[in-house]
Amino acid sequence: MKTSLPMMSFLTLLVASQTTVKAEEDSLQGQQGADLFKFHGCVNCHGADGKSPVSKMVPELAGKPAGELYSKATKILSGEGESDEAKLMHAAFYSPSSCDAPPTDAQIKSITAWLAAQ
Repeated sequence: MKTSLPMMSFLTLLVASQTTVKAEEDSLQGQQGADLFKFHGCVNCHGADGKSPVSKMVPELAGKPAGELYSKATKILSGEGESDEAKLMHAAFYSPSSCDAPPTDAQIKSITAWLAAQ
């Protein structure tokens, strides 16, 4: 099948615009992940960049695979984490003194995607 020049130009433009939109969405998701990391207080223990934990008990998160981070975060937030550190993190989110709700599943995905990209 022979494609006309205007049709090829249209297809090229369509692909280019979709690529641009995807890049903008990825950038926005990354910014949302960083903002959510701050909003939920993760920076208080893991550092602003996820690379500067406040103690040896707190893990460095940046650069780890998003799936691994997501799995551990959801396990901890659901109360299934068994380490002392996991229990401490769970308690911090669900204590009566905590003003903010824990992150939603979608927010955890955004945060972990941002962390993995660091």
